[in-house]
Amino acid sequence: MRRLHLFEFEDQPWFPPLVRACMTDFLAYMGGLSYAALPYRAFAERLSVAMERTGDDTIVDLCSGSGGPALTIAGLVGERLGRLPRVLLTDLYPNLERLGQLRDEAGGHVDFSSEPVNASCVPESLAGFRLICNGFHHLPPEQARACLKDAVDKRRGIAVAELVDRSAASLLAVGLGISAELVVTPLIRPLRPSRLLLTYLLPVVPVCTLWDGLVSCLRAYDPRELRELVGGLPESDYVWEIGRLRVPRLPASVTYLIGRPGPA
Repeated sequence: MRRLHLFEFEDQPWFPPLVRACMTDFLAYMGGLSYAALPYRAFAERLSVAMERTGDDTIVDLCSGSGGPALTIAGLVGERLGRLPRVLLTDLYPNLERLGQLRDEAGGHVDFSSEPVNASCVPESLAGFRLICNGFHHLPPEQARACLKDAVDKRRGIAVAELVDRSAASLLAVGLGISAELVVTPLIRPLRPSRLLLTYLLPVVPVCTLWDGLVSCLRAYDPRELRELVGGLPESDYVWEIGRLRVPRLPASVTYLIGRPGPA
């Protein structure tokens, strides 16, 4: 199946912040469940090796959305390194309430940028190993290449992880996830009447979540396409690792890319 860069609601600047917040809150809730670390364990092991090579102790999370996967991955990296890395959450459309909540709950190792951050042009002041988890598919090829080039130009490590792909199994999993959204919405805190209204009475949130989830699958880059993006960059001493990692006990895989300044 070829890659289709269809539109997602969350990418649109006109998309209502209230609906966007409900969608990211649902993803954050699901990401906080006990099984959430399982898909990222093998990826986090590889990321921790790269961070050891670069000497970074901060993860700059781009396209954070709910922020949950970055904190999960940081915890797994911390297990291997013996110290918890600092995490800086950023987004083009930051949900300040949600990001502030994550910072307050994290006990000092998490902070966020209150200003919009474009993954293709990250400010020099945001120093650390860059991470895009389940967000790289938002970037069309020219922006995706620019994102990687920006990291290379500024001598920053960069890692990409995508839990969705262009497979029937991934599309089915997204569809089943909407059933979960209808079940767990009353458990998401804070419990707001607007969340219930937009989920059950006027089902804007589940419809938009379903659409964006299906489109995310169709937008996802496969390893070959990631290699093509890297191949289009100017020659450099960067070391690139690209592949796909099977998730134990689940019919899923994580497509990943990790790049860092050499030597190997």
